[in-house]
Amino acid sequence: MSTMVERSFKYLDERLGTASLARKTLRKVFPDHWSFLLGEIALFALVVLIFTGTFLTFFYVPSIKETFYTHFDSYGSYGEGAHVSAAYNSVLRLSFEVRAGLLMRQTHHWAALVFVAAIVIHLCRVFFTGAFRRPRELNWLIGILLLFLALGEGFTGYSLPDDLLSGIGLRIFYAVTLAIPVIGTWATYLLFGGEFPAGDIISRLFVFHVMLLPALLLGLVGAHIAILVLQKHTQFPGHGRTERNVVGKRLWPEQTFKSVSLLLFVTAVLAFLGGIAQINPIWQYGPFEPFNVTSPAQPDWYIGFLD
Repeated sequence: MSTMVERSFKYLDERLGTASLARKTLRKVFPDHWSFLLGEIALFALVVLIFTGTFLTFFYVPSIKETFYTHFDSYGSYGEGAHVSAAYNSVLRLSFEVRAGLLMRQTHHWAALVFVAAIVIHLCRVFFTGAFRRPRELNWLIGILLLFLALGEGFTGYSLPDDLLSGIGLRIFYAVTLAIPVIGTWATYLLFGGEFPAGDIISRLFVFHVMLLPALLLGLVGAHIAILVLQKHTQFPGHGRTERNVVGKRLWPEQTFKSVSLLLFVTAVLAFLGGIAQINPIWQYGPFEPFNVTSPAQPDWYIGFLD
C-alpha cells in the first residue's frame, strides 16, 4: 500500500511538480498576532454554516402553500393546531420532531451572527491598521463585498421560516425596495413576483440563500485567500519586519495545529450556544399574517442599521 502511495506521489510530482509546490506552501509564514485570527474565525463560522445549513435543507419546505400543523406533545405545540404555511410547518417540525433539529437550527443562527461579526471586526482591523492600502486595495474591496453578501445571506435566511417576525421584515424590505427611484416598482415585482404578500417570495429567497449567494461567497473567499497568498500578510512594525517578509509561524506544523484548534474551538462554542441559548423561537411569534404585527419587531443586529 505504501509503495502504491509513493508511486502515486512520484507520478504527480514528475508531471505537475507537486513536491516543490507542497514544500513552498508548507513553508508559508503567518503573523503570530491574535488579531490575524479574526479572518479565520469568519472562515470557520462559514464552515459551520455550510454543514448545518446542508442539514436544514433536508427538512425545510420553501412554500407558502397552506397546511395544518398539529403537535401531540404539549411541549412546543402551537395551540391545538393551526392553518400555517408549509414553510412555517416544516420549521416547526424540524425544531420539535427531527432529532438534533433545534440544535442545528440554533447553531446555524448563532454561526450566522458570529460570521458577520467576525467579518466586521476583521475589516475594522484592516482599516485602522492601514492594511487596505496599495497594493492590497483589491482585496479590501473583496472584503467589503463579502460583508454585503453575508448581510444578504443573513436576511434571506432570517426570512425563510415565514413566521410573524420574518414576515414583518419582508414587509419592510418590500417597502424599501418599492421606494427605489425609477426602477423600484419593477425591481419589487421581479423579486416578490407580485404585490405583498406574494406567493413566490419564499421559494425565491430559498434559491438566493442556498445557491446564488453561497456560490458568490465561496468564490470570493477563494479569491480573497488566493490574493492574500500572492501578496503575503501585512504585519505590525517591529524588529526584522519589512514589507517584503513576514515574521511568524510556518504553515506546517505550528500554524496548522493552531488553525485546526481554532476551528474545533469555534465549532464547540457555536454548538454550545445552539444547545443552551435560545434564539429565534418562531413558535412564540406564530405564523405570518399580513394584518398582524409583533411588538417589538426588530431584525438581527447586522440589519438593525437600516432602522
